[in-house]
Parts: sequence; structure tokens; C-alpha cells
Amino acid sequence: MTSDIKLTYIDDKLDPLLGEYLFTLGEEEQIFKYDEYAFDSSQDSYLSLLENSDITSSDIIIVDSKLFENKSANSQSKFTGQELKLIFATANPFIQVIVITQNNNLAKYGVIKKFATTRGSSGREQEEANGYYNDILKKELEASIKKIKEIRNTGQLLSENSSSYEKTLVVEKVNNLIKKVPSYKELTDEKIDELIDLIKLDLEGDHD
Repeated sequence: MTSDIKLTYIDDKLDPLLGEYLFTLGEEEQIFKYDEYAFDSSQDSYLSLLENSDITSSDIIIVDSKLFENKSANSQSKFTGQELKLIFATANPFIQVIVITQNNNLAKYGVIKKFATTRGSSGREQEEANGYYNDILKKELEASIKKIKEIRNTGQLLSENSSSYEKTLVVEKVNNLIKKVPSYKELTDEKIDELIDLIKLDLEGDHD
């Protein structure tokens, strides 16, 4: 039975080992439908991601911490996966976002370390990556899937009890979020900038 949970992996340089792991996991265990998106720092920004229905229709997003490497990229493109996670949490708190990185110092943000190949590798990189992600990432995916199912079940109860909320828009708003009806337009530029500034200040503090 095909899962109705959608997972999208976003990276400026899609990691083939991670991509293959996610694709195979989704296919073999039927726990999610897999998609991926190559972030283009010369064209993409957080707004373009919020407006991309292929991304906003996702239940789970796995995003790289560093979405740009081109130093001449438009400044609007220069944001981290951590910032995107917070923005998505504000636009739709029901979308589960997992941030991954090649760096070692982002654990305080709940960021997961990518599998790293080593010199003189055995030629079994995919097998080794699969073992690593089974230990590190799979439990996060299972927790996200569990949370998504709980949200959907609770949303159904809310709909069945809609008469208790007939004078408000609570049920409609919650159901719209669960169904991924776009809500990003309710975010003002000022709100988004405030969120990003908070994260940047925290990141700068780590380098003091």
C-alpha cells in the first residue's frame, strides 16, 4: 500500500548517497513518497520555496543547512536550513522539517550530520551510508511520520466536533494547514526578517 506521506529532500548539491537511501527506504518500506529539489541560489529564495507547490505539499522536508555556495549569489538566497525550518514552522507548523549538515557544530539546533565518505573508502559507500542513516536519521523520520499521523487523526476529531467551534475559523484554518492550503501570505516580511535575525544572532554568538 502506497503511503500518502510525502518527503522532499532539498539541497544545492543533492547528495547521491542520501538521495538513494531516502528513495530506497520510501520504496521498500512504503512509509513515504520521495521527491527531491535542487536549490539554485541564483534563482531561488525562501519565498520561491514557500510558493513552490511541490515543496509546500510535502509532509516532511529534509533540507541542507547550507543552501548556497556561490559567493556572488543574490543576498535573498543566502539563508540556512535552520532559518527555513523556522519560516516553514511559522507558515505551516504541521510540516516536519529535518535539517542536515556536513558541519560538526550545529547539534544545538537539532541538525543531523550527513554521512561523510573517507579517503581510501572500501567502495561500499552506499552500504555504509545506509547503515549510518538507519542509526541516525531513520528514527527522526519515524518520529516525524508518527507526529503527522497523530495530527491527521486529531484533525479528523476536530472536524467531527466542528459544532463546538462554529463561531470561529479554527477548524477551517487547522484543516487548511493539514491539507497544505498555502498560508505563507499571512507572513509579513517584517515577521520573517525578525525570525532570521534571531537565528543569525545566535549563530554569530557561537563564533565568539
